[in-house]
Amino acid sequence: MQFDFNVVITNLNKMEREKALDLIKKLRDNFTASANSIDEYAASYPEIPLGGKAIFEQQRLLYQSLLEWLDKFESRFRGSL
Repeated sequence: MQFDFNVVITNLNKMEREKALDLIKKLRDNFTASANSIDEYAASYPEIPLGGKAIFEQQRLLYQSLLEWLDKFESRFRGSL
């Protein structure tokens, strides 16, 4: 699985600190918005079949994991500056 944001992550050290931290914040905001959208969509369709519910749960867990990973990455990134 390829994530488009990996290109941003690998190049953060090549830009000004404030710009890099702003991109991390925007990435966090996008992950959070996507997770919220999934929750809202799932709530709008409570009678969705099991397969659909499984996909919603998968996506919810994926964004939760990405947010946790981003927190750890940002902490290490800040420590390296």
